[in-house]
Amino acid sequence: MFFVRMFAGPADRVAPESTATSCDTVDPILEQAAAWIDQLRQRGQTHLFYPVSRLQREFRIGYQRTCALADSLARRGEWTIGLSGDGTRYARILDRP
Repeated sequence: MFFVRMFAGPADRVAPESTATSCDTVDPILEQAAAWIDQLRQRGQTHLFYPVSRLQREFRIGYQRTCALADSLARRGEWTIGLSGDGTRYARILDRP
């Protein structure tokens, strides 16, 4: 599948970016995000509302990359993401073993 740039001719096609589901080995921000969560943990914070939005604003990255980062943090055991009764997304920050 190729995406065509607007106003581009057929020879000017752009291949889509890699959509790797695991950014554990790809994303250099993962360690920085884990350190950010450690800071929240040290402050005694146990829950974080709108975790994807907070990550996106903290690290100034796009939505798709932020979702992959949030998923990687969950698989790593940093937090679990859930929905509250009113539909608000939150993250429960897990204790370090």
